Amino acid sequence: MSEIDPASLHARSHSTAEAAAHLVTTRVREAEGAPALSPDTYAEALTALGAARAHAPALPLLATGHGHGARVRLADGREVIDLVAGLGPYAFGHADPDLLETAAIAATNDVAFQSHVLPGPQYAALTERLVALAGPRLVHAWLSMSGSMTNENALKMIFQRRAPADRVIAFERAFHGRTLAMAELTDRPEYREGLPTRDFVDRVPFYDPDDPASTQKSVSALEAVLAAHPGRHAAMCFELIQGEGGFHDAPAEFFVALMEVCRAHDVSVWIDEIQTFARTRELFAFRTLGLDAYVDVVTVGKILHGSATLFTADHGPRPKLIAGTWAGSTVGMALGARVLERLESEGYAGTGGRIDRLEGRLDEAFTRLTARLPSVVTRRSGGGAMQAFVPWSGEADTTGEIVEVALEEGVLLQTAGGAPTKIRMLPPLNVTDAELDDAFAALERALVRVAELRSLPTGA
Repeated sequence: MSEIDPASLHARSHSTAEAAAHLVTTRVREAEGAPALSPDTYAEALTALGAARAHAPALPLLATGHGHGARVRLADGREVIDLVAGLGPYAFGHADPDLLETAAIAATNDVAFQSHVLPGPQYAALTERLVALAGPRLVHAWLSMSGSMTNENALKMIFQRRAPADRVIAFERAFHGRTLAMAELTDRPEYREGLPTRDFVDRVPFYDPDDPASTQKSVSALEAVLAAHPGRHAAMCFELIQGEGGFHDAPAEFFVALMEVCRAHDVSVWIDEIQTFARTRELFAFRTLGLDAYVDVVTVGKILHGSATLFTADHGPRPKLIAGTWAGSTVGMALGARVLERLESEGYAGTGGRIDRLEGRLDEAFTRLTARLPSVVTRRSGGGAMQAFVPWSGEADTTGEIVEVALEEGVLLQTAGGAPTKIRMLPPLNVTDAELDDAFAALERALVRVAELRSLPTGA
């Protein structure tokens, strides 16, 4: 292993760091003084963007690329609280000076993207840090661009390791990406409408907290699937908190029961942590749940500004299987390494760490909201800094309207799952008490407005 220190990439020299800080300060000052778009120009910009990409943005939102903490500035001059962290990447909020300086320094590197053929110091620092954090079983890491791509790499490694096995087990309501293979693992038929399928995925139910027999039902379903196709299953893919599927969570005992069955049948245990990484008490959710002894392959992304597949020695791919040109952007790798360094040095992980405390603050905010609007928040799910709730009965159109009205009130949220559809939150890990209070106040105003529009009870 090399002796590359992520901190040395953040500040190679005093003069380089000073220059980067000056550049960032100047650019932020310029951005703050930039004029806002008029309502008509803003609407025209959104229309033009929708036309260029064939679909309008999911929300009428166009950011400036600047902000402060959880607050992000929109091109029309509004400032909203981003309570989904751009769907994950903004670990420390918007326009974080330290990360901007890291990016500025990395941008002076030889190339904008680094290849697997010619890896640079940022590549080495990120890879080595991930392996060091992953525990004793996961001894290798392979960098890639997107979450879907790193899941593709995981699938290829596993198929090669378990050949000639050609099937995979996934949960109902799973989401693993949008490539051809990942769209098939994902339990959303609309994501593969018109696409050819290989029919290589079998499903078992995820944990149901309302059913005392849920774990046994899932184990029985897994055993039935394995019996139906003897020796043909290469892996089971686990989301420890289902993301797009609805932020469903489960106790460690549920996963252990299934993983024991996988072990008994030589089925690889693959954990998709694209969204959960750095969102639970420990940086890896599988370590939070104490599942270290079972994992063979783990995928991570989002908060890293790139992605990676981590794997055991016996799942190492043979040459050429997962090559490809790009490993990721130089800036993204430098940011990923710096984020990991700060998560450790600033006390985010562990019992009583900042992620653990953030979960407690979110619990308190939901408790206050539920006390004021007892008829609205009907169920909660998720864990750590990855939380969701069902408003009323979780009708999709009602939940979608809440998100739209909440944006008008000043907070950015997203939906997740279906039947019921939930409101999800992935706040920046360093969100302040004031930002959280303002965000929940805006959410409460939105819920009251939607209740009035749709004649729904609040219980207030």
